[in-house]
Amino acid sequence: MKRIIIVVIFLFLSLNLSAQKFKMGGDKMLHFTASYTISHITYHYLQPRVGYKKAKIYSTIISLGTGIIKEIIDERYRGGWEQGDIYANMGGIILFRIDIPLHQ
Repeated sequence: MKRIIIVVIFLFLSLNLSAQKFKMGGDKMLHFTASYTISHITYHYLQPRVGYKKAKIYSTIISLGTGIIKEIIDERYRGGWEQGDIYANMGGIILFRIDIPLHQ
């Protein structure tokens, strides 16, 4: 229950803050969710293989790298990247990093 409350509060605050500067929509929620999911999956895959600390670092790098590559593709082929997408990606990663100690 505590985890759900933390997720809801963080998501609400991050979406409200970015809504004042950027166009709000489902796209930002998808970026947020995708970054959290990529971090979660890669961490739990790598943790038994490389250890706790390296898995945290690698999962963060992989998730952030995936978001950056997505924005590069948007810039080249879809008419431009959005700074709000990067913020949503970072929000998902930060939430995951907060969530890790809750399960240790």
